[in-house]
Amino acid sequence: MRRHPALTWGGRLVPVVPLLYLAVYRPWQLRWGATRTEVAQRVPGDEIVPGPHWSATRAVSIAADPEDVWPWLVQMGAGDRAGWYSYDLVDNGGKPSAGEIRPELQRLEVGDPVRLIAGSPAAFRVESIDPGRSLVYAHSHDGGTVTAVLVLRPDGPGRSRLVHRVRFRIPPSPFAVGWAALMDAGDFVMSRRMLLGIRDRAERHARRRRGGPPPVDESHGVTMDFRLMIPVRRPPGAAFALLADVQEHVGAPARTGVRMSKSPLGPTAEGTRWHERVRLAPGWWMSVDSVVTAIEEPELLGMDFRSAWFTGHLDYRIEPTPGGCLLRQHFVMQLPRPLQSWSARVDARLRPRLLDRLAEVRDAIEQGV
Repeated sequence: MRRHPALTWGGRLVPVVPLLYLAVYRPWQLRWGATRTEVAQRVPGDEIVPGPHWSATRAVSIAADPEDVWPWLVQMGAGDRAGWYSYDLVDNGGKPSAGEIRPELQRLEVGDPVRLIAGSPAAFRVESIDPGRSLVYAHSHDGGTVTAVLVLRPDGPGRSRLVHRVRFRIPPSPFAVGWAALMDAGDFVMSRRMLLGIRDRAERHARRRRGGPPPVDESHGVTMDFRLMIPVRRPPGAAFALLADVQEHVGAPARTGVRMSKSPLGPTAEGTRWHERVRLAPGWWMSVDSVVTAIEEPELLGMDFRSAWFTGHLDYRIEPTPGGCLLRQHFVMQLPRPLQSWSARVDARLRPRLLDRLAEVRDAIEQGV
């Protein structure tokens, strides 16, 4: 009986896969993103696990100053902390990692426990902190020790380098062999996602700060109710003028992913409508229709909006200040009843984007776009 060709080739590939893993994939993932110098250099915490059985050094470049990166490192941890910015279903009980810097989590001291996984008693112990430079965690159990170290350094104007090193040494046992294999295959997946999560959050925070103080979230955790505020160094009239005719300031659809039209043309008034198409993916656009419900130049602009996926209300309130004005945005959104169980997840993804967008509005007003 002849074997199927696929089975023949599959049989030939079986011995090749471990060789590819050991010779190609494993060396690459153990030093993903790191330079030879970063792999070879000693970092704080190396002395806790001398002669490790397993070690990985990974790194990422971040387009932000260290001061914009450090707050995200300090607040990490599962459960009641900000999360690990990785795969939250795996290590944070499905609770989304924080998309904002949380002031109440910015105090971290040597000896503090930092939970590894939500719902588990296992926790790192903070072994050392060099503010703005390094953070060392360690976890010991049954004679074995794991360390996780984050080293942060400047890498040129407006740039940082974040190095993450994990080492462990455990007594030989059948359990140790299985645990080491799990670490070898799985740690990279979680660590890479964490480093990219830190990078994205820090870069976003840095972009918000470039034009001045970043936007402030005053929502107090109310789901799908966003109360944001940002100072603007222009008079209220300049802010109102851009908001009232925002379609004139939207860039090309190919760059912004947004197409916007206004009806009727002319000065914005109650009843003015905007039709907006937002690109979600290549060839896939979402339509949003808005109508102005309240307008008091230059203090207030309010509107209702609707799409096939949600409804809501948005208003801008502009308060004069000695240096310009204070722009407050109140954005309330509601999903259809069948989708309301997704509200928390939508909130977690939408909130940082609204903060980003408000910072962009501030920049556009100040630049007189």
